[in-house]
Amino acid sequence: EPAVNPNQCTSCGICAGSCPTSTPFRRSGPLEPGIDVPNNPIAALRNELVSRGDANLVLVIGCDTSDSAALEQDGVTVIQLPCVGMLPPSFVDFALARGFAGGVMIAGCAEGDCQHRLGNDWTAARMARTRDPMLRQRVDTRRLLMSWLPRGSLKRRRRALADFRARLSGLGDE
Repeated sequence: EPAVNPNQCTSCGICAGSCPTSTPFRRSGPLEPGIDVPNNPIAALRNELVSRGDANLVLVIGCDTSDSAALEQDGVTVIQLPCVGMLPPSFVDFALARGFAGGVMIAGCAEGDCQHRLGNDWTAARMARTRDPMLRQRVDTRRLLMSWLPRGSLKRRRRALADFRARLSGLGDE
């Protein structure tokens, strides 16, 4: 069974995002994945998603270095993680299927410049369904946007978010 060595852990969360047991769909008992991040458990991510989510929102999940907090506005809620690699794909499915978001934007570091080395690459591969754990086939990827931009690219990220919101409004209740 995997275990976090707190003396070596950078708390990026990539290990938790890779764990197939990190699923918010559990109905019985507490959410206790096979591996968790000290001081930033997956259960806290689920609780924040449930408490702040709404089907009319775009949920932005961003890494701490992405300037994503500045995207919060009417119709947009932001949840920040140490690295987007901490996001299990099942959370995107959960947010969309359970009505906690109308769309999900993942806001990470610039391509090839991830603060935690592999967070963007592994997240992109999971969402593209080429790396375990994979995003389920039932998820409508038109409701998912991945934004890989360097810190300080807030105008570009806002423009991408506005374009994404327009695209989502065109989908309606599909």
